[in-house]
Amino acid sequence: MAIARPDEVYHFANNLPLEVSYINTQTYSKCSSYDIKLIAQGYVWHQIVIQHNGKFRGRDGMSEILEAIFETVEGEELFPIAYRRGAKEDRFLVRQCKAAINKLFENNLRIQLSDASFVQLQVKFNVGDFKFGQISPHAKLTEALNRLYTCMERINGVDGILNLCRFNTHPEFFDLYVNLGNRAVLEAICNLIYRNDEKFRLVNGLILSDNGITTVAPLTVFAGVEFVVLDLRRNKIISSSRISRDLSEVKADELFLAGNPITNDRNYPECLRPIQTNFKLIDGIPVENLSKDYSPLDCEEDINRDGYRIDQNNKNDINLFQNSNDWHAIVIPDSGPEFTKHEILDYFFITVSQKLTDIYPCYYKFSSGEHQFLLRQCFDQLKYLVDVCKMEINVPRLASTSDKHAALSEIQIDKIVKYYILMNIRPYKRGQIEPMECIDKALTRRYNGINSLLNLDNFQSVEGLENIVINLSSPKILTRVLMQASRKLLCSCVELRLAHNKITNVSNVSKVLNIMSNLNAIDLGNNWILDLEDVKELSALGLKSLRLDGNPLCSQYSYAGEYIKAVRRHFPELTKLDNIEIKNKGIINVQKNFLCDVRGYDFVNEFVPRFFKCFDSHDRQSLKELYHQSAIFTLSFNYIVAQMTSQNFKRISKYRENSRNILKLSDLSRAHTSIHLGADQIMQVFFQLPSMRHDMLTFSTDTMMYNENMIVITINGVFYDQAPSIVDNDILMSFTRTFVLIPVETKLGILTRAIKYQIVNEQLSIYNPTAQQIKNAFKYFKTECQDDCDEATISDKEALIIMFQEVTNLKSVWCTRFLDDAKWNFKKSLLLFLDFCNKKKIPDTAFN
Repeated sequence: MAIARPDEVYHFANNLPLEVSYINTQTYSKCSSYDIKLIAQGYVWHQIVIQHNGKFRGRDGMSEILEAIFETVEGEELFPIAYRRGAKEDRFLVRQCKAAINKLFENNLRIQLSDASFVQLQVKFNVGDFKFGQISPHAKLTEALNRLYTCMERINGVDGILNLCRFNTHPEFFDLYVNLGNRAVLEAICNLIYRNDEKFRLVNGLILSDNGITTVAPLTVFAGVEFVVLDLRRNKIISSSRISRDLSEVKADELFLAGNPITNDRNYPECLRPIQTNFKLIDGIPVENLSKDYSPLDCEEDINRDGYRIDQNNKNDINLFQNSNDWHAIVIPDSGPEFTKHEILDYFFITVSQKLTDIYPCYYKFSSGEHQFLLRQCFDQLKYLVDVCKMEINVPRLASTSDKHAALSEIQIDKIVKYYILMNIRPYKRGQIEPMECIDKALTRRYNGINSLLNLDNFQSVEGLENIVINLSSPKILTRVLMQASRKLLCSCVELRLAHNKITNVSNVSKVLNIMSNLNAIDLGNNWILDLEDVKELSALGLKSLRLDGNPLCSQYSYAGEYIKAVRRHFPELTKLDNIEIKNKGIINVQKNFLCDVRGYDFVNEFVPRFFKCFDSHDRQSLKELYHQSAIFTLSFNYIVAQMTSQNFKRISKYRENSRNILKLSDLSRAHTSIHLGADQIMQVFFQLPSMRHDMLTFSTDTMMYNENMIVITINGVFYDQAPSIVDNDILMSFTRTFVLIPVETKLGILTRAIKYQIVNEQLSIYNPTAQQIKNAFKYFKTECQDDCDEATISDKEALIIMFQEVTNLKSVWCTRFLDDAKWNFKKSLLLFLDFCNKKKIPDTAFN
């Protein structure tokens, strides 16, 4: 009799192989129930298949898939084993996870991804028999913990700190995915630690950082235990009320939470006061001083009583602190205050040496008429400030001159500001700011893997840098940051943005960026670069795109051709300069649309079609609410009719009656009366104008200004003055229309993020179309119902999910479920939600 061969065999380093056969398999997909008998026994393996159809590739795709699966089965134990990638399908094995599989079926065997799309799953029951000696999740967890018990760390002079940082990366889990972000998995690990009496008595602290933990409820097993340290940094903990409840019985000398979403709460760390008696320090802050604005300077005593003061009277004493690792304070008296934080730091960075140790001011505060910030591990700089700079800051001022270029080089010292230094103001403690760690996190936040874009625009504004200053205007610090980025991203980065960083030159940067072998675009706009010589070293990178506009160097050139020629002399391979395509002969391509700020894209994309669609309709009255009560409207009509008939004369007279073309007015008094003031007068003019049909596909839109105070949009295109009867012809006209809008109401909508704008000034000019406009006019058509029939876009869906979550407090996967069932109709989805609430069909675990 022939022996049946398995379809697949999985081999493991320290365990028996696992044979998979699909002969007796029961497969389920796109359903919400299954035969419960198939999972009743625990001595069989099951397989979960993810049908992604090639949407994901690489390690990141696997991580996103597993994250979506764990979000779906949240609260239930699941250990994916032998995960295998495929061109169109991924698969892994599981065992003894009935509750998790039930949740997958509750969601119709599909998972929701971060872009709000769905991926279908298959579950194949009984693909293999479990044999003693095969891989076991709990055995692997125990094996990893036993190894870590032998190498516990020493912190603050205390041994026995069990380090589970990035626990899923340990070698024991090569064929096993361990997700501490899953409550049941974290609970299993905590129980294994707590119940091992022999080992647990030696444990004095836990490090659980970088594990994607969302809830610390499993830590309640340690109630009554007093740890030296409990490190939960860089996880996904959100709720202050839940962490206060879950840690109510857990005690430690020091608790670390930095890098969790909870730290972004406006009430953090004050929101942790319910558990402050359980800890002595929280993120390095003494619990009695819990405050978002805390720095190591904070103390009940006067700052001048702490530290060793260095001033001109004892400047040689600076040498006593050469080997100090403590914090030192720079204290700058400014009783006014005359200078802002940014000004005083700019002047300070001009003062320090660019050749000595990098300097990173931390924990800035202004108190009692003094600017104060902390420094450490920069003794050579401090000695330079004392011995060479004599603890003085020179405040520069650009000299006025008749030469328009001289202001770039002529600087006068306007004022001298004196300061003193307090050495050893506070000891450094673990958990306080580490510059390289802050930079690394900031780089991670600003890298977009989908677009291969590292966006360091206004780097200081990155979340996590609130209490440290990373001065990219220093070539040395800029080089260090880019070196860290290059080593981190290697060849994966294609575009680098460095705008709004006060950068003056990029010397030595090209050597660092050579590590990013695929880099072809750099944005250096709106910095302080004075000359092309300061950026010419970047030519070694073979860039295709470079942005320099907004730098002083641009003022050296009188016209665009001269500027392009100068730039291409250094960058011959450039095809795009300042976001505009350059032709081979160095000529800038004419752009159909222009945005002074990319933030204006969504506004223009919403405003323009809505306005003209309404203007072309029979309901122009609905435009009234778009106009400010003091709005001004003027019309200039310069259309010349080739064949003037009585009918044509009557049609264009409606434009001429309201036209304010002063050069053609016989009666100049009409120059005043043809200025239309207020929404009511403007509507009267609109009603007098003939019926129109605009060709929006021919529109050229220039957004000349876009900021928090004003938006200016200019639109060029063509329209038909529609024939009043079937015996007449439509007249094609060209127009330019400029709108000036201002915000009139803010904090509107469910999320209080919406802003209402109104038009305060509008100019409409009508003239004859060009030959090219006549050729392209109304060449393509859209059906009237097209806009209404379009399915909601991904960005629309993301916005709806956020709003639904705000209203209902549901987890995103449940929000998506209600919205999807209601075909993304927000009102219907809310009614569906209320119906489920009334019927008590929503479990508690569905809520945040």
